[in-house]
Amino acid sequence: MVQTRRRMLFFASMLSRGASALLSARVCGVLTSTASCTGRRQLAQRASTIAAETDAVEYVVKRSRFVAHAAPCTSFDEAEGFLARHRDDKARHNCWAWVGATSARMSDDGEPTGTAAAPIRAAIEGADFVDCAVIVTRYKASTAPKLGAGGLIRAYGQAARDCLKTAVAAPAAPPRIALDLVVAPEAYGGVRGLLSAWAHRGVTVASEDYRDDGAALIELTLDDADVRAPFLREAEAAGASIRDDDS
Repeated sequence: MVQTRRRMLFFASMLSRGASALLSARVCGVLTSTASCTGRRQLAQRASTIAAETDAVEYVVKRSRFVAHAAPCTSFDEAEGFLARHRDDKARHNCWAWVGATSARMSDDGEPTGTAAAPIRAAIEGADFVDCAVIVTRYKASTAPKLGAGGLIRAYGQAARDCLKTAVAAPAAPPRIALDLVVAPEAYGGVRGLLSAWAHRGVTVASEDYRDDGAALIELTLDDADVRAPFLREAEAAGASIRDDDS
């Protein structure tokens, strides 16, 4: 009887935890993991970026050099320009992360998945910065030993942290509203014209990509929440649709 009662209490506790997690996920507006919800809340709450591009900061371990640069970048397009300036095609790897006010991008550039870009991004978020990009370029001597996954995570993370420690914090731009559109090829011209017409009202293209079927994936930011509804009406009339997680 005692064992049966203990089992019942255990399962009741697990069900309660599951319900709490589900409730926390729904508070974010979509059914997702509570960890990702928390990440989005923290991202929105950060209010600092870095004032200017940093000088190169070098971290050396076991004959591998990790050279880091950081810069303020209010959009991914701006981050791409920064990354292009500091990418060294002669190096083994150019790994990077960009954290914006409402989204983030990163690349392991050939390193094992999760060993480079993730610790770089963690360094940015750990410093409570937004609108910030960091690139870490790895130079490896031919006789250098392998670092292993743990060694790479520590090295890329340390290089990024050391670089960000040299940065001067500055107030970030006011948070903007993110909006993702899916645009079929036949509607693309009309939607691009619409975006140009709405630019003066704070509708900005943050990034653009394409699916295998030719549809454009356009990431937008809006300065004003009041603009969202009227802009969406015109965008949908022009043939665009709001992008969901499966698009």
